[in-house]
Amino acid sequence: MIELDIEEVKAYAKLLKEENLKVLTIKDGDFKIHLEANVADAPAVGQQAAPEPEAGGEEASGHTVKAKQVGTFFIEKEENSDETFVSVGDEVAEGDTLGVIEAMKVFNDVKAEVPGTVEEILVGNGESVEYDQPLFILRPKED
Repeated sequence: MIELDIEEVKAYAKLLKEENLKVLTIKDGDFKIHLEANVADAPAVGQQAAPEPEAGGEEASGHTVKAKQVGTFFIEKEENSDETFVSVGDEVAEGDTLGVIEAMKVFNDVKAEVPGTVEEILVGNGESVEYDQPLFILRPKED
């Protein structure tokens, strides 16, 4: 059995806060520690809650692209660049890259799930995102 002292737990909690992570899970064989940030205490720096589409509302016809993982969202192709993957009004095909989510130095593409037009970009460049958080609203292409 692995022993974990309070100083190690504090160090992990400090890492969680310093890296602005929402969740930290560490596994070593049968040992597992899972820490989650208290979202209510977390500052919402430049982050705006995305409205959930309501049935019968204007957004009901839009397709919401959601985050498939927790991480940092980037819409810029390169750091400190003005070149973005997409902008509002851009036409996209199914499978086109809309942005990327970085987690632990691994970049994962956020792909368009349907062909259409980018109606809204709900998250800013460099902002932390949660699993299943809405990132884009696409107006599906009508056949």
